[in-house]
Amino acid sequence: MDLTKIMLNLALGGGTWVLALLIVLSIASVAVMLERGRTFYRGRFAEATLLPELEPLLAKEAWSQAAALCENTPGFEPQVLLAGLGQVQRGRDAVEEAMEAERLRLGLDLEKRLGFLGTLGANAPFIGLFGTVLGIIHAFKDLALTEGGGGPAVMSGIAEALVATAVGLLVAIPAVMAYNFFHRRLHAILERSQRLSRILLTYLNGRDAAPETPWPRRQAGGLS
Repeated sequence: MDLTKIMLNLALGGGTWVLALLIVLSIASVAVMLERGRTFYRGRFAEATLLPELEPLLAKEAWSQAAALCENTPGFEPQVLLAGLGQVQRGRDAVEEAMEAERLRLGLDLEKRLGFLGTLGANAPFIGLFGTVLGIIHAFKDLALTEGGGGPAVMSGIAEALVATAVGLLVAIPAVMAYNFFHRRLHAILERSQRLSRILLTYLNGRDAAPETPWPRRQAGGLS
């Protein structure tokens, strides 16, 4: 038996199993959406509330009080600032590296399972189309085995086969929308954390700036 006949025999089972696969993937995508939505919702950050309290503390170099404020402020962004405040005594470079490391960790944590939504959104229509193709093959095989009057039955089979494509689109569209939404939120969180990092580094620049060395006065005759 050649490969074509083997594939034909597999296709004769129709696309029912493809529909079952799409339903399972749909349930998984909804679970990911709910889990990521809960994570992002719990990490909401009120920047307008934090900054008016934070900047006076940074100006006074009240690092411990600023760290306590960040610990008590909900959101992901204060975690980045808190990592930098813990390294203030080691200098500006250590603060910058600590905040960048925390920012990278935060990005990786928030990006978990988003790849599944993106992959599902891109490939669910093709899975549905595959199920439709299998259903059409099955319908035409039935037509070949029917001596007469098989037209209505074949049309019914093709109509059922097209359901797989519709289900594939139904699974893909919410997955793509959720993927784009969460990625926009992730980008905004990382940008806000970068802004907070720059604010802290600005105050550290003023703290670490070396005083200007005065030029020595020259005496008359060109001798110093």
